[in-house]
Amino acid sequence: MAEELTLTTPIPHPSIVSYKVVRIDMDMRSRYILIVVVGTDNSVISATYTDDTAVLLMQQLNKLNLSIKSLQARVLERLVLDGKLPAGAVTGTPD
Repeated sequence: MAEELTLTTPIPHPSIVSYKVVRIDMDMRSRYILIVVVGTDNSVISATYTDDTAVLLMQQLNKLNLSIKSLQARVLERLVLDGKLPAGAVTGTPD
């Protein structure tokens, strides 16, 4: 089972209980990050980071030990921290 963010409070109508990362695009030259997640109802949320924020995040990711915590888990936690996804806990195992 791939990692996903299980929401603390599911979103009703339509019911959304988790989100999975389906796409991460990073472009250092354009100073841009695009993240796409899909909910259990197949809804799509896109989040973008640009300019200095994007560069800082890419630099941080480049230096992380991903054997401790996966890229998908870190991305989901960051999206929650930044208010782009509702609160929840990352569960499952990395693909």
